[in-house]
Amino acid sequence: MRRVHRQQGWVSVMALTAMTVLVLICLGVSSMALQNVTRSQQDQRAMLAFQAAQAGLDYEISQAYGRLTGSGGFRSNARELEEDLADIAPGATGTVEVTPTSDAKIAWVTSTATLNGVTKSVRSMLYSRNVGIWNNAIFGGTGAAGRSINGNVDIRGSVHCLGEGEYYSDLNGNGRWDAAESFTDRNRNGVWDPGEAFVDANGDGVWSSAEPFNDTNRNGSYDPPLTETDLNSTMGGTAYIGNNYSGMPADLEALVPAAPRINNIEQLGTEVRVKHGRVSISGSATIGSNSIIDGGLSKNTVDGVFVSDGFTGNQGASSVFSDNGTSNSYDLSHLGIKFPVLSGLGAEQYRDPSGTVWNNHEEYLDARSLTVPVTLIKASTTAFSYGPDAYGNSISFTPASGGTPATLNVTGIIRFAGDLQIGAKDTIRYRGTGTLFGEGNINIDGNLLPLSGMTFPTTTRIGVIAKQNLNLATGNGSSQLSMAGAFYAQGRIVSAKQNQIAGTFVANFFDLGTNVPNIYQVPALTDNMPPAMPGDKNYFSLKVRTWRERE
Repeated sequence: MRRVHRQQGWVSVMALTAMTVLVLICLGVSSMALQNVTRSQQDQRAMLAFQAAQAGLDYEISQAYGRLTGSGGFRSNARELEEDLADIAPGATGTVEVTPTSDAKIAWVTSTATLNGVTKSVRSMLYSRNVGIWNNAIFGGTGAAGRSINGNVDIRGSVHCLGEGEYYSDLNGNGRWDAAESFTDRNRNGVWDPGEAFVDANGDGVWSSAEPFNDTNRNGSYDPPLTETDLNSTMGGTAYIGNNYSGMPADLEALVPAAPRINNIEQLGTEVRVKHGRVSISGSATIGSNSIIDGGLSKNTVDGVFVSDGFTGNQGASSVFSDNGTSNSYDLSHLGIKFPVLSGLGAEQYRDPSGTVWNNHEEYLDARSLTVPVTLIKASTTAFSYGPDAYGNSISFTPASGGTPATLNVTGIIRFAGDLQIGAKDTIRYRGTGTLFGEGNINIDGNLLPLSGMTFPTTTRIGVIAKQNLNLATGNGSSQLSMAGAFYAQGRIVSAKQNQIAGTFVANFFDLGTNVPNIYQVPALTDNMPPAMPGDKNYFSLKVRTWRERE
């Protein structure tokens, strides 16, 4: 009997123990579940606070972009976030700050938000980049014969080619330029006469002449936008687009500001953009380099490549060395950057420094320039002086004498009614801040450089505007010239021989020959432009360099 009682007691103990364990397990599971719920709630609150902080950061980045100064600098700003976050995170509080660095084009943006007792903070470094027309070594418009740049050329600095075709009047609204409809010229007078049979290509029942267009490259025919089968730029031989001044002649380099350095590495911020058309790369031509340059003190790769239609040639993309690879499309369509024509179809209104708006750029140049009866300026030209006029424009010239070089002093805008010849296998030094505007062609066959002791474009600057074409070193015996300036041609720019040019080329088409001329971008130009240069409006892109969550 006792044995039965002992067994029953043992069963009771086991049952009680099991129940105790079960209770403990239940309590543990409940505690764990409660902890998980609490943790989940904390994580959710943290996530919502983080999202609120990120929303404030994103919003302030867009606002900071809209508040950029005329030179692209960020403005300091600090404000509360409650109102901005009210719709997406009710009850959230916080602040956001924009803090420019010593270089105003770089700024920190810090956003801090508190929601349901949880605080999160995020920070980004922003970089404002001027992507305007003159912040390039070469800016190309229409192109010609399927190309924007033709030649074996060494370019140091950014290249931006549109290839959008010539401006025209779309009279029938079909979105493309239409040539004259073909007809049977029975009387052989070269024009369509009523009654002559014609092909009604647009189906309007009447013979249609060619739609008007602005023949900016002056080849006598309409040039359409480049397509993916066209070659926007052809680079052969030893052509090169680089990101540094390595190899630049020392005497020319001494006349411009030192190239920018980041972490003691020389770099021009080179970016290559082609909106329409492919880039053909053949032979040993390259964009950027995979070699170490100057022992690593000069950047070898370009900062970015943005070519919508890709690359061709027997090297193609394999000879492109860029920080962002080779598959990025053109990235600035949202800015509406166009080639700046002086007048005619496609010419936009021009706002002068006083805020006055003119119908087009040429109207302003004609009204505010000093016209002079000069067609030739070379080292031996007899001294002359004109102005100043009512607008302060003036030009004077002193010929070379003994060891003193010929000196051209330019202030404001000087207009030449026809063609202008500058130099003849000689050297002309300039000073002042001025622009030479030629209604015809401008031919430069001598060195055109700042006066000794001056620097382009910070202490002296010159601009050259050719309504037709600009020809450098194309005259008989002209070769290996050195120049520093801002150069514009509504038609084409030809740079022959082994010219060494510091500054920027802006034209619809470039013929850069076979002798590897150089063009070196001068980054300081955009902040020190000669007066009234076409396309002198600044455009800015915004890049986020870094992002991190702050503890």
